[in-house]
Amino acid sequence: MIYKATCILALLFITCFGYSQDKKSSTDGAVQNLKLDIFGPFRGYSQITYEKMLAPRKSYELTLGVIGLGRNQAFPYSDTVIQSNQTHRNQFGFFLAAGYKFGKLPLLEVGIKKPSHVMQGAYAKPILYIGTYSENRIERLSPNKYSLARPATTFAALQIEVGKQWVVKEKALIDFYLGFGYCIDNKGYYSTSYWNLTTTSAFNYCNDRVGKSPGISFTFGIKTGLLIK
Repeated sequence: MIYKATCILALLFITCFGYSQDKKSSTDGAVQNLKLDIFGPFRGYSQITYEKMLAPRKSYELTLGVIGLGRNQAFPYSDTVIQSNQTHRNQFGFFLAAGYKFGKLPLLEVGIKKPSHVMQGAYAKPILYIGTYSENRIERLSPNKYSLARPATTFAALQIEVGKQWVVKEKALIDFYLGFGYCIDNKGYYSTSYWNLTTTSAFNYCNDRVGKSPGISFTFGIKTGLLIK
C-alpha cells in the first residue's frame, strides 16, 4: 500500500506540474505534452507518457507504468481446493516504454485556411516495452496437492502502434492507438496450474501476448492529457 500511495502522489504531482506550466505560458507554441491512459486502471495498471516534438511530424515518447495501480484483477477460476481465501491476483510491478512517432499529417481545420496544431494528426510509432511484475496464482504441485504461489514475470515487446491524436482548444489532447508486434516473457504456461488450464497466452497488463512466448502481441488504448511549453 505504501508503494501504491507513493506512485499515486508522484503521478498527481507530475500531472499538476504539467497543468501549471500550461497555464503560465501560451499554448500556441507548445511542442510537449503529458498524457494518462484512461483505460489502464480498468486493466489493472496506470501509465503516464511524456511526448516531445523534435521536428514537424517527428516526436518521441517516454512512458512510465505502474502495474497494480488500478483494478485488482480476480482469478479466472474459483479457489475450492486450498481454501486460501485469496480471490485476486494483487499484481504489482513496473514497466517502461520508449517510442518514436513519425508520419504526422496535421489536418486542416474546417472553415479556416491554416493548419491545425503541430501535435495533431495520424501517426505510426515503433515502440519498445520492458517490464516486470508479480501476481498471485494457484499452482498444482501434484495431482492432489495445490499451493498459492506468487511468480515474477519479466517481459519485453517490440511493436508498431498506429493512432491519431487530436488537440482540443490548444490546451488538451486525446490520443487513440492500436498496436501489433512481438513479445517475449517468462510467464509459465498454465498447463500445470489449478483446473489444468492449457492456455499459453499471457496477459501482461499493458501488453497481451497470443500463443507461446515469444509470440504475437498487441496493445490498444486512449490517452488524454495537457500540452506544455
